[in-house]
Parts: sequence; C-alpha cells; structure tokens
Amino acid sequence: MNNTVVLLSTRRLPPTYFDQVREDLGDQNIVIDVVGWVAPSAWVADKVNTFTLIGPGRMPAQPAPEPEPAAEVSEEAPDAVIAPEAVADPETVVADEAKIAPAAADVAAAEPAPQPAPQSKPAPKPKPTGAKRVVKAVEWRARRAKKVAGRMLPKAIKTSAPVKYLRGQRATNDLGKNYWERVLSRRDVMETIDKADVVVALDAGAIWAGWNLGQRKASTPVVLGLPAARREFDQLKAPAGNG
Repeated sequence: MNNTVVLLSTRRLPPTYFDQVREDLGDQNIVIDVVGWVAPSAWVADKVNTFTLIGPGRMPAQPAPEPEPAAEVSEEAPDAVIAPEAVADPETVVADEAKIAPAAADVAAAEPAPQPAPQSKPAPKPKPTGAKRVVKAVEWRARRAKKVAGRMLPKAIKTSAPVKYLRGQRATNDLGKNYWERVLSRRDVMETIDKADVVVALDAGAIWAGWNLGQRKASTPVVLGLPAARREFDQLKAPAGNG
C-alpha cells in the first residue's frame, strides 16, 4: 500500500516540483495530494493525485495534444496546363485597360469626399452637493494627509530591513489566517487530510494551518518542510523492513 502525503502550500508551484518531492521523500510511488492557495504554474494532473485550489484564481487548462505529422505524398502532382484559348490577345488587353482607367478617374472625381461626422462632447459630470460634497471633501483630505505622511517618512527607513520584515510578517500572518480558515471550512479538504499519512506545511503561509492541524490530529504527523517529512516516512517504513 502506498503512503499518502498532503502538501499545504501558499506558493505557486511548478510541475517539476512534485518530481523533486518524490525524490526527497525517497518514494517514487507516493500518493501526493496538494491543498494550494494559488494555482500551480502549469498543468499538474499527471504529477499529483489531487490539487485542491482554495484561494483566488483558476487551475491551468490542460495543454492541447500535439498534432499528428501529416502523411507525405510520394507522387508529384503533374504541372498544370493552360489551354491556349484561355490566353487573351495582348493587344486587346492593353486596349481594354486604356478604356477602363479614364472612366475610373472620372467616377472618382465626380463623387464628393465623405465628411467626418461631428463628435458630440460628453456631458460634464455633475458636482456633488450637500452631504455628498462634505463626504467627498473629507475623503480628499484623508488621501492627501496619507500621501503627506508617506513623504515625511525618510526613504532610508521605509526601505530598511526591519520595516520590510514587519511588513512581510503582517502579510504572512494575514495570509496564514485566511488559508487556515479556508482549509477548515472545506469539507473535501478536511477529508483529504484525514486520509494522509503525513501532512507537510511547505512555506511560512501554511505554518499556521499546519500547527492547528497538529493540535486537532494527534495521530497524524504534521511537519514543516520535506526533510522532516522524510524522517516520518522512514519511520513508517521501518516496521515493514525489520519484519
């Protein structure tokens, strides 16, 4: 019986990543189920058992099959033969062209040039009055104050490592909470996790979900990263190898 691993991820994973997962876990026949916040970068149906997208976006479409090569024609087609009566007398053709050219010029001169249609100007947008005017004024002052506050902060501080770290931590925390709430609200995802031998949180955005799953499912190992998952799989195989 093949072991099953559930990967929790908030990153965009390429199809080749799952080949690396099988190699790192030392089992080419392992069953891989993925719970992703974002869709993979390409078609992965031939790489994993299931890929459940719980975040924004859509799964990539299946690539179109390659067209079959066209059969080569061995026999060469004979050259086309033009009947003699199909060729007009050169002198007649020249005379007819001389008659047609002046007539076309007269028609073009007789027809007046088309005049462009006048474009109507768009109606001016009505200005807000009363309470709406007060609301617009308050919103404008708030946006202006926010811009001024941003300019007052020195660029060296805004681009410093501590500020970037705090912003990254806040974004990661928000993503982690949203990811866990979506996992918990999806019955199909929880059923997939219940069947897993090992659950692996692959990145910082999935750590919060992994920690909560570890508290709820004491019988299933929930680890961070593939090296820890490899140790768990080695322990699962140990009893069979000793016997």
